[in-house]
Amino acid sequence: MTRMTLERLGGVDDPRLPAAVVLLGHTGAGEFQIRYCEEEPPIIWMACARWGRRWEAAAAMTPLRAVFRLCDEVIDGGQCTHCQRPTGFDPDELGRVPIASLVCWYRWNPRRGEFQRGCHGREP
Repeated sequence: MTRMTLERLGGVDDPRLPAAVVLLGHTGAGEFQIRYCEEEPPIIWMACARWGRRWEAAAAMTPLRAVFRLCDEVIDGGQCTHCQRPTGFDPDELGRVPIASLVCWYRWNPRRGEFQRGCHGREP
């Protein structure tokens, strides 16, 4: 598959894609893979990551959405090691989020080029 085709399929040039992979690494993932299956239409993209011996995977119609779904699956319902609140993942830019006082949301910070935890810069 050519890069032009990948770009049309969504998100390979989006800076959030590599940042989401880095975020998965911060959760302890020791390995990451992105795959696609084109045996039958439509093409399906899969994002896979390994924690120890355990693998998790998520699929979508674009590579970006597959990685976001994996982040959502792994991060939502976890616990922030900094503030001890439950964690959530939202690929949108920083701003208001629901129940922000109860959940430590990981959100995109375009100035820093990374996903930032909701309690970033706050004392525990």
